[in-house]
Amino acid sequence: MKKFIFLSLFILITIFTFSCKKNDSHVVKYTIQGTAKSNITYIDQHGNIQTVTNADASWTTSFSSNDHGLTLKLTVISVDGSNVGGKIYIDNNQTAQSNGNTSSIAISSTLP
Repeated sequence: MKKFIFLSLFILITIFTFSCKKNDSHVVKYTIQGTAKSNITYIDQHGNIQTVTNADASWTTSFSSNDHGLTLKLTVISVDGSNVGGKIYIDNNQTAQSNGNTSSIAISSTLP
């Protein structure tokens, strides 16, 4: 009888341990830099493509997501052909960047 109770308790603990979903939300931040307006496309927290037209040179946006494995993408095209750069941060850690030596960039990263 003790073995049965021990085994039942062990099984219940195992089920609860592995069935609990973890809510590890991550904060994503996209930033750009340059000297002129830019057209931007990026992937949002739901995996959808968002577009910003004529964004200021210091444009930034951020969101939270718990979609592990989500591919993050940032594409920036300068309106007047001047150099642009961009960065992707996950939980305040820079995970991708382009230094701004061209008039367009495309960078990506993945949520852990």
